Amino acid sequence: MKRGNQQHQIVAAAAMEVAIVDGAPARRVKLLPIGTIEMRDGRGPFLIRDRAHAEQVVAATRKWLGSADFNWDYNHQILVAGSDAEASGWTKQADLSVDDDGIYAEVDWTEEAAAKITAKKWRYISPLFVAARGTGEVLHLKNSALVNVGAIDLPAVIAAGLSGEEDDMSFALIAAALGLAATATEQECVAAAASLKAKADNAPSTSSIAIAAGLADSAGVEEIAASVTALKAGQADPAKFVPVEQVAAVNNRLATLEGERAEREVAAAIQGGKLVPALKDWGLNLFKTNEQGWRDFVGSAPVVVAAGAELGKDPAPGSGDAEKLDADEIAACALMGVSEEVFLAEKKLQKGAAA
Repeated sequence: MKRGNQQHQIVAAAAMEVAIVDGAPARRVKLLPIGTIEMRDGRGPFLIRDRAHAEQVVAATRKWLGSADFNWDYNHQILVAGSDAEASGWTKQADLSVDDDGIYAEVDWTEEAAAKITAKKWRYISPLFVAARGTGEVLHLKNSALVNVGAIDLPAVIAAGLSGEEDDMSFALIAAALGLAATATEQECVAAAASLKAKADNAPSTSSIAIAAGLADSAGVEEIAASVTALKAGQADPAKFVPVEQVAAVNNRLATLEGERAEREVAAAIQGGKLVPALKDWGLNLFKTNEQGWRDFVGSAPVVVAAGAELGKDPAPGSGDAEKLDADEIAACALMGVSEEVFLAEKKLQKGAAA
């Protein structure tokens, strides 16, 4: 809200009593007199210059009201944050008029207000109007209220100056919405609004809460609440959870089956002469960690031991000297990533055991 050049002010003036006519409150009442308007509390003076000026005030009031009727309330409660602001009466725009001595209104009092005025529970009227700063000239009316004390300087009624045109929003209303006192300053309202925004920005989304509660991220608020309540009560849904013992048993069984399959595969490679027995552990590890790598090895590795033969016995014709590696054995070392020295040592060890 801009608060630069202060040109207008909102003023409540309470002085005129509602007359009782034939046991009922008068319906036609004077809102403002033409001439100087004095205030008991020292504000003003304010001014309606003449009848032409009064006609301008009524026309500006109708324009400000738009399609709404002119409102009457109790003690200007319409401007007090947190109040019910019940109407005490209504005036149609056509029933706002000007006489030589002032501005008048034809009031349709509510049944409750009429009874209270007759019982003198409410006695005076207090029009709320906008005036120019400096000159004090009345610009237009906003509403009017039934009051019991004249010319009260209420913070909720007297608004601060505005830039260019009147401010329809009181900080008291903003403060109430933010949970602050009606007397909160603009800076306090800004700080409270910033704090609320920060809390909203940092609040976890419902999707993250749903996931944490074991639900889909699309779960609704009621579903999330039910799940959290069940978790707090320790009521796990057996349809959604598997006992830890069962999970462990399944994992152990899978590991056993995988180990048995690896043993069969490596034994077949040894039996087929693709792998020397000394490299069994290497073969098992390769199969378990990279099954496709193992199959690539078996598919391209040369036969380093004749199928069905035992290492250490007399080599088959063309198998090469037992004291060194032949071309096929060197190729096998390259495929398996085993050094030729280790392979040759195993070859000699097998030969010595057989001797």
